Amino acid sequence: MKRIPRRQFIATLAATAPLSAVALEGSSGVKPAEQFSNRGYYLLPCRTPTLGYRAYRNLVDDLAGERVNALILWLGGAFRSRKYPVTWRYNAEHLNVRDDFIRRLIRHAHSRGVQCLLGFTPFGYDGVNQYPLEHPELKAVGPDGKPVNEFGIHCWGWNLCPAKPESQRFMLEYARELAFEFYPQADGLFIESSDYAICHCPECGPKHFDHEFRFVREISDEVWARDPAATIVVYPHYFSGARLRFSFSEAVATKQAFDSRWTLFFTPHSAAIEPELIARARGSWWWNEAPCRFDIPGIRDGARRAREAYCTAYMPSLECYTYIQTHEEFGEPWLKGRRQVPFGFGWLPEGASPYRELPVRAARLAYREYTANPDLSEQAMRSALGRGLFGPHWEPAQVEDTLELCRVFRTDRDWAVPAPLTTPGLVEARLKAGRLDPSKRALLRQQLARVRAIAARNVGSKNPGAQQLAHIAQWLSDQWRGANANILQDPAPL
Repeated sequence: MKRIPRRQFIATLAATAPLSAVALEGSSGVKPAEQFSNRGYYLLPCRTPTLGYRAYRNLVDDLAGERVNALILWLGGAFRSRKYPVTWRYNAEHLNVRDDFIRRLIRHAHSRGVQCLLGFTPFGYDGVNQYPLEHPELKAVGPDGKPVNEFGIHCWGWNLCPAKPESQRFMLEYARELAFEFYPQADGLFIESSDYAICHCPECGPKHFDHEFRFVREISDEVWARDPAATIVVYPHYFSGARLRFSFSEAVATKQAFDSRWTLFFTPHSAAIEPELIARARGSWWWNEAPCRFDIPGIRDGARRAREAYCTAYMPSLECYTYIQTHEEFGEPWLKGRRQVPFGFGWLPEGASPYRELPVRAARLAYREYTANPDLSEQAMRSALGRGLFGPHWEPAQVEDTLELCRVFRTDRDWAVPAPLTTPGLVEARLKAGRLDPSKRALLRQQLARVRAIAARNVGSKNPGAQQLAHIAQWLSDQWRGANANILQDPAPL
């Protein structure tokens, strides 16, 4: 694969200057990777109905102190559309639907030097997928020639056929309302092409992305007509011609004319790196899920992959959820009807922000350091974690305990499924369904023993970070007492 010469590529970046580049030094004394002119996260406020202005304002304040200068705020289904109330009725409890705090949040973010992009998916996902409740004739068609089944995370509905004029009209009006009426002060759009399915009707088929692109082109032109400096992030599906693999089907990208004002977004699961497009784009952002999974090595790998591909940003997910599950999601019927616990942090009261808790702070510190220096050694990273979480007199054991808690909260976690050690009821349900083998029970017993040792080691410490270690470890330990004490034990032989 041909690679663009680094000097030529950096010269292109300097000429196009996406968003605002701020050259700050990290705690390691290394300037941020020169091509990372953007630093920030992908957030889904649409799926945190109980988190309000204060939680997100505090997060913005914290991130601004960590060199973050851009945030994706995914808002489909989470603003009180006047034209299409059906898009938010499922989310009526959402604090932004009830009291439009995102306006204030964007203003506050700007005061801290953080720019905000408005996120949604064209013809699918949250909010948009509710429109077929009123217009079932707009449902996309699956590979079997039948209307698609209901699908979603939190917001269950149906993706639309983009070839239908009514789908195009609705999508444009919904996006215009979001961008021009509700949040005109935002800095642009994040248009996230679906990663789970396309429409297979006779009009779409191999032309699905041609129809989707028609909307992307039109809304981009309208945004740029109002603000020529706006950042608009799109997927490479409209330009690469590549074969794509989605959750429920495969597709082939189209090859439309590329506008160099677009910023491109790439992901490990649905949008592969395209070097030739990167060389022509205003910016290029690489994503993975590592920070929201507390995957420190994954954060390192994400920063390195972004640098190697000459991307202008590593923009990973820091999303969490607080909605009540109305459907069985990710094969876990026990969770249906229960409220999602953000990151599995069950010690927090409902509605409290999880973003200042120790595992999240560890992930954020790792992101700060690795985007400053993707080649940072493991020992240097441990030192940064020690200083950042425990102060100048940190101890190696404190960092190791933190990394162990990160591993615990990462184990067997999925988007809407918590780590097993946080939720005994889920583990017991898996056991009764025959989905918890002896090796998994043994792993969880080992983790529980290590967690209890962390609590014992840090209890009574005067160090605030160590106190948090003890608090979290003790909470985890307490989940497995009383009626839950024997769930992880292997049954006695007959």
